[in-house]
Amino acid sequence: MDRERILSTMKANFEGTVPPEKLERFAETKAVDLFEESIDVINFLFYLEDELGPKIDASQIGPAMANMTFGELATELCRVLGKDEG
Repeated sequence: MDRERILSTMKANFEGTVPPEKLERFAETKAVDLFEESIDVINFLFYLEDELGPKIDASQIGPAMANMTFGELATELCRVLGKDEG
């Protein structure tokens, strides 16, 4: 799984709903800065599953998102999803 593809897919989820200036430095934006409620995190993970294919373990990724930027999250998903592919 390619990190840039994951990051681009994540960003596409917010286009049109988040002001463009917040998306300019998307990779450096803290994930929690764009989610209003915890259900938004779960919906985001479901969106990524639909777009990227492999199942994402919300219990593994969800709690860590509070401290990650979207760039860090893309790297982590690349690692986790790559491990599942191999």
